[in-house]
Amino acid sequence: MSSRSMLLAATLMLLPCLLHGCADDPREGWSTNSIYSTKYKTVAINVFENETYSREIGYMLTQAIISTIESQTPYKVTSAMNADTLLTGEVTSVELTSLSQNEATGLDEEVIVGLTISFNWTDLETDRTIIDRTGFTGGGLFVPTSQSRETLELGEIGVVQQLADDLVDEMQSVW
Repeated sequence: MSSRSMLLAATLMLLPCLLHGCADDPREGWSTNSIYSTKYKTVAINVFENETYSREIGYMLTQAIISTIESQTPYKVTSAMNADTLLTGEVTSVELTSLSQNEATGLDEEVIVGLTISFNWTDLETDRTIIDRTGFTGGGLFVPTSQSRETLELGEIGVVQQLADDLVDEMQSVW
């Protein structure tokens, strides 16, 4: 068999794989298209409201969301005057849950910072809600023992980043 015949046979064998390999729509299988809507280009983000005892958590969450949107989506964060969409939200609760305690001292060894938020993503042109979630939760672990000396802020940073990632994932799941 000549090299030309072998090349033709290999091409004919691979052709069905190439034709069925990728889908135009990411919901239908593997695709090279974006998982985010191309209808929107920009997002304005208001600082998340916060009435909990953890005063900085709303600002921390907002900053984490902005960073995550800028680094993982095709959207650009801008002012409300220039944006296609608006993301607003509220921190509804911050809770500390002890997972384990030292038997000798009774002090917490592992603690989870639980954060619950609500958020709304709105199309500013049509004033239509794109996503509206309440009771959206996440948790961040920290170990406040004398050996590790981790602080509450470490748990807050963990939960804030997890919720920012999860919220941005929600922005692509509606398509």
